Amino acid sequence: MSPYKIIVRSPGWRNFDACTLGVSVNSPNWQGERFASILEFAAENFETIRIDVTDLLYRHNFMAEGLPAGDAAARAEGFGGLWLVRHQALIDACPVRPHVIRWGSWYRHPDYAEVLDGFQRVAAASPLLHAAIERDVDEFLQRQSRKPTEAKRQHSRAYLIEELAIFTLQARALSSLKIYPGNEPACINVVRRGLVPFAPRGLEREQYARVKFHTRGGHEAADSLLSTASPGRRHQPNTPAVDQLALS
Repeated sequence: MSPYKIIVRSPGWRNFDACTLGVSVNSPNWQGERFASILEFAAENFETIRIDVTDLLYRHNFMAEGLPAGDAAARAEGFGGLWLVRHQALIDACPVRPHVIRWGSWYRHPDYAEVLDGFQRVAAASPLLHAAIERDVDEFLQRQSRKPTEAKRQHSRAYLIEELAIFTLQARALSSLKIYPGNEPACINVVRRGLVPFAPRGLEREQYARVKFHTRGGHEAADSLLSTASPGRRHQPNTPAVDQLALS
């Protein structure tokens, strides 16, 4: 039995037969015993488990720090590979065989370019989505406690729009409960709720579920330490987070 009990903050989550674990590969929430606890919870409650290894998306973070695009991509993929090496035994032992898919696989989806272009267009045209993206970017940069350069803002925006596109493709492919130990970014929330006219459809097939960790003795694990990992999200203490830009 894992050391943490998972508490779900999402009414109606039991209506889903499938779940997606939105693994942020450098977040302490997705390491070791915490990942084991979430995976155990998923196996106990769902017939289908998809593990979304969000690695290559983080190239935007590293490019914002000055790395060339190729080096940034290699570094991001390296973190994803390392996470898989560390957690493969847990995945293999899961009684419900998870489907593991890495971020870069979605770039080869036949609808990726169209959906990405759709979100780029609507982000420029919709005051609501534009404001939500800027709010997520502002909150992330404030947590970094650094002077927000325009380059950092541009990479943050690109990160968020790419995440919207791939999350949409994921939801189209599988109607599921999206499990994440943190808040949903504002830009994803407004699209999921159908508040952005002309946005590519798909996120309405998925429900976001914030989960929290409680020790088996009944105490809630600390989760108030802010992270630079992503706009709108927090990480757990005791494990250092790589300085990252945006969401997952």
